[in-house]
Amino acid sequence: MIKFKSNLNKKDLTLEELGFLETEMLKKMKNKEAAWGLWAGLHFWGAHRFYTEDFKYGSAMFLSIMLPLTAIIILLYNDTINLLFYIFLGLTACSLLWSWIDAFFLNTRINDFNETVEQSILDHIRETRNA
Repeated sequence: MIKFKSNLNKKDLTLEELGFLETEMLKKMKNKEAAWGLWAGLHFWGAHRFYTEDFKYGSAMFLSIMLPLTAIIILLYNDTINLLFYIFLGLTACSLLWSWIDAFFLNTRINDFNETVEQSILDHIRETRNA
């Protein structure tokens, strides 16, 4: 059976469907203030990426700060300041720079996430109408 995907507009919804849409959006949507709070406090760990469910980049950001910091701590513990120390220090600085550049795209990422969630809820409503 071939399903034709038609876009369902919010204007076409009944009051019950609008209530369902609003309830589901309140459950699933991401808040910009929460994302900015996470970015402000934990940007170098990639917490804002995990919040927006972008787990690949969140994990990459987490590892790109954790591995160099761990290496720096080990090198300092051994009283070894050599070329490796400066390389890991540079990698840490690059990771912090990445998180600051990432801030410019945070609002867009939240808007895109919320639009995707809304569209998936509208698709669910359309499927229940057709069932």
